[in-house]
Amino acid sequence: MHRPSLLIVILAGLVTACSSGQTALRHGQFDLAVQRASFRLNQNPGLSKRGHRLAGLVLKEAFERAYQQHQSTIQRLSATDKPRPGEPGPFRWEAVHAEYEQLQTLTNNAARCQSCADWLSAYPASYADRQNEIRQLAAADRYELAEEAFAYREENRLAARDAYANYKKALDWVPDYRQARGKAADAFPFAILRVVVEPLSPTNEISPSDNAELEKLIFNELRQNDIPAPLVRLYPPTETAGDGYLIHEVVQMQVTDYDSYDENRSSSTTTVYSNKEYKVGEKKINDSTTVDVMEKVSGKLTTYRLEISAELALRLRALDTQTGRERWHDTIWETRSWVTEWQSFSGDNRALNGSSLLSANPFPPSRWELYRSMRDELAGDVARRLRSRYAREEP
Repeated sequence: MHRPSLLIVILAGLVTACSSGQTALRHGQFDLAVQRASFRLNQNPGLSKRGHRLAGLVLKEAFERAYQQHQSTIQRLSATDKPRPGEPGPFRWEAVHAEYEQLQTLTNNAARCQSCADWLSAYPASYADRQNEIRQLAAADRYELAEEAFAYREENRLAARDAYANYKKALDWVPDYRQARGKAADAFPFAILRVVVEPLSPTNEISPSDNAELEKLIFNELRQNDIPAPLVRLYPPTETAGDGYLIHEVVQMQVTDYDSYDENRSSSTTTVYSNKEYKVGEKKINDSTTVDVMEKVSGKLTTYRLEISAELALRLRALDTQTGRERWHDTIWETRSWVTEWQSFSGDNRALNGSSLLSANPFPPSRWELYRSMRDELAGDVARRLRSRYAREEP
């Protein structure tokens, strides 16, 4: 009864045993070939020794080719120039460090093969010293770029942001690298994007008191989290907005549409039939015989529908305080819908098959209920949309 399962296990073992890394080697995946060959050599030879014998040959060839490949990449990267401010990476020494990490992983995988110790002794067993040297060089690259941008931190927020980010990267590579920590702290306040959210603009869509209440709810929501990203601050329109620093953007808001109470009535009529036949009369089939007439009974079922809907929309836009240009705009919509249905019937009640007619809900929502529901949700939507948009600001 268990033989099919046992056979599957045996076949799986044979497939695994034959995974010598040769296929990966043939496709130029040298690091993967070393990993697979090393794993195979640490297994029992199994029923088929072919993969086990082949793995030793694959491992040596794949290692030599992978080593040369990584060394060539390291030499090429080391000879390239570092990117200038504003240019995309990769940073050369960071890429070199990644190559040494791969070399170390390659060496560790090969070292699991005990029979490979002789030829493997010709290669370094550890790249820790070289990696430490590269970390210093990577930190120096970042620090130099940060220094170039730091000089413009007070007049150019993007330069301050680049300086802050590169000082932090330098510290990631080498903790306490030169004066990076202190200078990052100096650049930080100038790197922050400061945004003032202005009061709601007047509108003809809702009353001034409703406009003021919606504004209050929005600012209450924003107050709960006014830092959507490490380098962004959202401020209410107060005299202390900006903490003494330049305001970069203002967000303007206005209710642009309010449809308070739309009623839509509709109805549809269908003919319904009973599930079984009933006697509806008699007929004679000859002078002496009378039989019952059996038919499915029917009737007209009319379904009425009342839908009440409402809609509230608010438009946002952000302006650059220096140029007056629009940076972005968006519209947030809230809708509400309430539906009730009821039915009437004419005809033979047996056609309903015991079902009851729908009754209308006698308590539709008021205009105020619909508006309040939309208003409260809209306030949260505005705060979430602002946080989401400014969360994209990269440090």
